[in-house]
Amino acid sequence: MRNVVLKNITDKADKLANEYNKTKDPGLRDQWYKLIKTVSQVPPVSALEEARLPFRKKTLGKAQTFRSD
Repeated sequence: MRNVVLKNITDKADKLANEYNKTKDPGLRDQWYKLIKTVSQVPPVSALEEARLPFRKKTLGKAQTFRSD
């Protein structure tokens, strides 16, 4: 979740930076700084999210195969 929010902010900041470099409009620079300040408001990764492992399907080895005779 956090990565998605940060990616969104980064994309917007990149667009503003590119536009500012083309026009040198101080208003765009101010918008960029305001957007960058919002990064600090994004909550940190929780311990639960950090410890979450991708789901893996349990596979049976040759010795554990299920047979219905």
